[in-house]
Amino acid sequence: MPGGTPIPNRYIRSNLKSHRILWEEEHPCRWPFMKILRETSSLKEFYPEINPYVEAYKVRDNVWALFQESMDGAGDLWMYVIDGPEKVMLVDTGFGVGDLKGLVQHLVKSRDKEIIAANTHHHYDHAYGNAQFDKCYCHKDEEYSMRLRAMSPTIWDYLFDESGKNIYTQFDRADIIPYKEYELIPVPTGHIFDLGDGYEVEAVPLRGHSAGQCAYLDRRNHILFAGDITGVGGGYGADPAADNCNVETLWRDMQAVAARLDEIESIFPGHGCWDVTSSILRFELDALNRIMEAPEGNADGTRLFRRNGEEVRMFTMNIHQGTAVRYNLEHVYRKTPYQR
Repeated sequence: MPGGTPIPNRYIRSNLKSHRILWEEEHPCRWPFMKILRETSSLKEFYPEINPYVEAYKVRDNVWALFQESMDGAGDLWMYVIDGPEKVMLVDTGFGVGDLKGLVQHLVKSRDKEIIAANTHHHYDHAYGNAQFDKCYCHKDEEYSMRLRAMSPTIWDYLFDESGKNIYTQFDRADIIPYKEYELIPVPTGHIFDLGDGYEVEAVPLRGHSAGQCAYLDRRNHILFAGDITGVGGGYGADPAADNCNVETLWRDMQAVAARLDEIESIFPGHGCWDVTSSILRFELDALNRIMEAPEGNADGTRLFRRNGEEVRMFTMNIHQGTAVRYNLEHVYRKTPYQR
């Protein structure tokens, strides 16, 4: 049951230092992947002496997927490490609990290589480890949200109650790497990160979940690190890019990406199963097409959520061989002209 105690044979055994308090069962289509991967896979690397909150999985000769349990009751997350000839790229930084920088340096066997930390978006589970690095990158449309929501020494307070106890997931507050100011560097669509010897990673916007949600295309491995692209969120009123938070923007950005499927072999998202065939992008585009045609009439389901004390009705549109796009009717169409 969501928020309840797990049924023993559905629980995924783990040596992580974190421990769920409020537990929600993984999506049915993801659970077998996660259980087999985390309990039996030979890809798994775990270094509790460096970071007891993160599991590493070597998915290519120079790429690792980093697993961290959700600290706030939402979905467990993935971060990714690309070891280039001269520089290392880290896609997302998680909750900032445990030494992420030290783990990355251990995996690539170097403390001297520059680590390029790049965020897909500003949400808690993707950017709260930023302060472990001197500078971090994001799409230019995400800059406002990042400064507003992720760049503060109080970002972890919501994980604890008034008495200082964990609310969602048990972990040692002393294991949060203390916040320090860092340089935030916004980049435009198509920005190229050069990891040395012509090893290029491209910033590819897939906005909608947030104002500047951005995927990163590893051109050598033909992998798209996609972030979160199945839920459409709301923007912040003063954000000049707030109108990107809708289905239409994701639909238009997805069309541009789907036109490049010959460059993409695998999708590695921020949550759930990874190394997914790139055809899932085409299937998601099909779902977005149906929403744009009739957002209410074509919906496969609805669900009520409470947000800021108010009930919000969310709609779902199923993605063939995937999960679903989640949206509400207020965030379907743009109010301003689309800009790539």
